[in-house]
Amino acid sequence: MQKRYQYILCILAVFCAAAMGCGTKTVEDSEVIMEIAGQPVVKAEYQMIVDSCQAKIKQQYDTDTVNSKDFWDAGKPGERPLDQAMQFARETLVHNKTVAQLAKEKGITTDLDYLSLAAQQEGENDRRQELEESGGTLYGITAFGLREYYDYAYTQAEYELTEILKGEQEISDGELQAIYEENQQEYTSEVSVDMLIAEMAADVGNEQAAQVAEDLREHTDLPYLAEKYPAVNFYELTMSSLNMQEGKSGAYMQRWLTASDMQQGEVCEPFAIGENVMVMRCLKRSEQAVQPFEEVKGLLKDSVRSGLAYEELQARQEETEVELKVSQEQLEAIAKEAL
Repeated sequence: MQKRYQYILCILAVFCAAAMGCGTKTVEDSEVIMEIAGQPVVKAEYQMIVDSCQAKIKQQYDTDTVNSKDFWDAGKPGERPLDQAMQFARETLVHNKTVAQLAKEKGITTDLDYLSLAAQQEGENDRRQELEESGGTLYGITAFGLREYYDYAYTQAEYELTEILKGEQEISDGELQAIYEENQQEYTSEVSVDMLIAEMAADVGNEQAAQVAEDLREHTDLPYLAEKYPAVNFYELTMSSLNMQEGKSGAYMQRWLTASDMQQGEVCEPFAIGENVMVMRCLKRSEQAVQPFEEVKGLLKDSVRSGLAYEELQARQEETEVELKVSQEQLEAIAKEAL
């Protein structure tokens, strides 16, 4: 009787295991686990995003906590490291899939679903390998990782989308003028200088450079100077702390640093600028100078349109719906698989 009872228990255990196996659906890497803004998200894509935030989350905790067996499940519901990873994945995917949906609406034809991007990445890497082996010119990296290619594709799509959205934003000159007036401090330079500049190759010699400097103290007539020194490039340039014409690094940065300290009528000593030599005369110096509206109008218009395009994208993200194709428990299990 005892043996028969044990046998029945074993049979029941087998049936229970089978029933549990049938009830718990195995999710394949290529299976859609959610739709966001009508765009599919497959398991492998979700896990790739979840995995990418591991380091950032772990930085918030000490080593012993990170190395604990139940690290991802530790803490209050909604505040666990696992919850942080899943929230990061959700926000990233909502942004990306909203971009994909809007891009499709605006006629951008690039396929941005994960499986298409994986195929594109493989094809792009094959092309790059063939180009490298044939001795052709290869720009950028030799091969993309899947996450690198995924980010590249979405960044490119977002750029194209933003340009389209910017072009759809209507803003009048009157509106721009009002924005300019309200934010005039942003267009006020601490220092603005008009410079007469002589730039020449270093091999002209110190004596010639000194002679040019001496002539600049007496003359500001460009035709006269150009005729007297045909090997020297003379030009006028306005620079300010808002617009220095050379960026914040590189050889020509010294041009701004020197010019910004000069007073009207002053001529600096010759100095090296990259492989050239430069001499400058300050024609005019102004402080707290406001850039005229016409000079900033183009940049201001582009900035305002960019802001409006970003607001439109943000509004669409806030309206975006996430539809799970698996249970919340399955989604947590999928996330933990990747961590």
